[in-house]
Amino acid sequence: MNIPILAAAALSALTLAAHFFGGGPQYHTPAMLSTLSIEDKAVYSVLWHAVTTTLIINTLALAYAAIKQQHRTPLVGLISLQYLAWGILFVVFGLFRLGELTTLPQWIAFFLVPALALFGMRKRNT
Repeated sequence: MNIPILAAAALSALTLAAHFFGGGPQYHTPAMLSTLSIEDKAVYSVLWHAVTTTLIINTLALAYAAIKQQHRTPLVGLISLQYLAWGILFVVFGLFRLGELTTLPQWIAFFLVPALALFGMRKRNT
């Protein structure tokens, strides 16, 4: 069992919960009740649920990588790269669109998950 990668999976699960229980009511529901066109609402929903499913898949893959060494390197590498890219997007949009980083704090989780997972890769045969 690789504890740092398991911690990354747990943080990814917490991020999923925050997305679902916090972001849903704050962002998805109001968008669906807005005056956006039906096509725009459909695109918004697809993108919202694509993030949800990606968070689920990434959480499960990290948990698997924590338990099984087989495929650990590519799983941790790909998920870390994706989360780092997402973190960079939140930082860039926070700084350049909002002028600050507190309104969209998701970057913190998207940098911490790969930091934990990659730290776990330093451990041998666990």
